[in-house]
Amino acid sequence: MAEQGKIRVLIVDDIAETRDNLEKLLFFEKDIEVVAKASTGREAVALSKQYQPDVVLMDINMPDMDGIAATEAMISQVPTTQVIMMSVQGEQDYLRRSMLAGAREFLIKPISAEDLYNAIRHVYRLRTTQRVAVAASTTETGGDGGGPDHGQIIAVFSPKGGVGTSSIAANLAVTLRQQTNKKVALVDGNLILGDLGVIMNMVSNKTVADLANRIAELDRDLLYDVLATHTTQVKVMLAPPNPQMGELVTSDHLRAILDMMRKEFDYVVVDTPSSFQDRALAILDMADRIAVLMTLEMTCIKNIKLFLEVAELLEYSQEKILLVLNKADSRLGIRVENVEETIRHKVTHQIANAAHEMTLAINQGLPMVIEKRGHQTAKDIAKLAAILSDDQSGASTKKDKDSPSSEPAQANRGGLFSRLIAKR
Repeated sequence: MAEQGKIRVLIVDDIAETRDNLEKLLFFEKDIEVVAKASTGREAVALSKQYQPDVVLMDINMPDMDGIAATEAMISQVPTTQVIMMSVQGEQDYLRRSMLAGAREFLIKPISAEDLYNAIRHVYRLRTTQRVAVAASTTETGGDGGGPDHGQIIAVFSPKGGVGTSSIAANLAVTLRQQTNKKVALVDGNLILGDLGVIMNMVSNKTVADLANRIAELDRDLLYDVLATHTTQVKVMLAPPNPQMGELVTSDHLRAILDMMRKEFDYVVVDTPSSFQDRALAILDMADRIAVLMTLEMTCIKNIKLFLEVAELLEYSQEKILLVLNKADSRLGIRVENVEETIRHKVTHQIANAAHEMTLAINQGLPMVIEKRGHQTAKDIAKLAAILSDDQSGASTKKDKDSPSSEPAQANRGGLFSRLIAKR
């Protein structure tokens, strides 16, 4: 048996050499102990029930029962176990299927020792956070994110790149400031190749990386020291100046930063990267509303359908997701009604196509809602802002009147992977 306080690990791989190598890598880590090893998926499920491991290292390709099926069975029978999926292939479909099965992390072989240690400790912390979040939700009275002392986090997201999330996020933040005259912040969640600095025509020597480097000291003064101020009085958190610095900002950093910004601002608009990776999903998890952008392209529609499947598995409420058709154009040969039938989700709002005007606005560094407020696209963005701001005003009342729906809304802010338990 593992010593008390150690992270209990089960290794599952059909290759004996791989199992032994992983065990050797973990042997000298004082806070980690391998409690069992399995060569098949069926054996892994049986051992998980016997040993109740904290973390399972699961190979995706195995005979008799692959890692996907084994993970589904394991999580349904031992729901406190956290699964890290391992594969020699890193295709998006493998990642998606692993998430749907309930895995918390996805590592590509060969796995470095540092990546292995970090992944195990990360998912173990999330397991602990899950318990804390559940305990807090049972004792909490009144709402949190939708209450009077907390602002609303709005994630602008699309599972496909090139849909216009950065432009819409920037224009939405400016419009919210203009409409409500409340405190609005804009966050560039694209940590590797962020564009908000260009779109907003802003240069700053301080970015989100400066907060990540001093996360233990994070307070109100440090937050405002890093935020840049746009001419519209929107506070902007810019992305790091290069990809190397962006890689150093973790999902835990983002959660801490957004949690503080929620307390300081009425609206926090986050430009969210087109990804199912941990940092993007951490933003979506913390968001009160997700403005999911789509276009009338078959590739985008396919990705939207996949995202909605994942969102349902993660127990995002219907109210949390706002499906928005961007670059709406009736000449593209696809009817919105047909799309809604295919994806089984209503399109809540449409933003007219203005490819030339939006590109010109980006090149000028002046949001379109400032330069061309009378344009139909700007009016559509204003309507979207009105929908989101009106939603916040009624959020607290809705929770009070309909307590069953309020519980998932609170859980959504507790950390994505900490509550990613598959319900099949």
